[in-house]
Amino acid sequence: MKQLQQTTLLVHLFGNKGSDVLKYDDFARFTQNLQEEVLDMEFQQYAKGLATISEEDFARILLRYTNLSEASIDEYLDRVRDRIVEAKGITFDDFKGFFLFLNHMDDFTLMMRLYNLSDQPISKGDFRKAVCICGGEEISPSVIDAVYTIFDVDGDGQLSTDEFISIMKSRLKRGLRSHLVKDEHGWIKFRNCVRHEMRVKRSGM
Repeated sequence: MKQLQQTTLLVHLFGNKGSDVLKYDDFARFTQNLQEEVLDMEFQQYAKGLATISEEDFARILLRYTNLSEASIDEYLDRVRDRIVEAKGITFDDFKGFFLFLNHMDDFTLMMRLYNLSDQPISKGDFRKAVCICGGEEISPSVIDAVYTIFDVDGDGQLSTDEFISIMKSRLKRGLRSHLVKDEHGWIKFRNCVRHEMRVKRSGM
């Protein structure tokens, strides 16, 4: 029987001999920390040491790694530039909270279908409640305003939920893989994250 190659990730998850039992809580904590590392990379790329990023940069990150063409993304960004009168900026905590919510898009999709049955547009307050219920995260008004600006197709102040859900699901399918493959520093940070998690786990033994 061919012996498995001892990689850092394998050792971290299954021990030196590869025979440890991987507990759900340990794996969930590892994947969340990994995702937060990737989000921090994306945020810092545009923040450049500042505490916030602009709404336009938020839109650029949100639409990156989706199935949209470059021309379509430019149209969305033009929409943000035209409609944002006074930029408020988005902090990393708000940024992270929103992107962690995207892990719960199936639950959010179901909730939006229930809203659509009432044939009523979803208000910003309703959207914020839905995000909190599905993802457990309180999203700031500045993020909600930015999302509505990006996905308000006809400028009537209402969110185009079908478009939002479709584009966000495409991002979830492509996002992590595309980011790590295209960014050599992403692989380095991924490796460092794994090593950090391994040290934490060993120190707790």
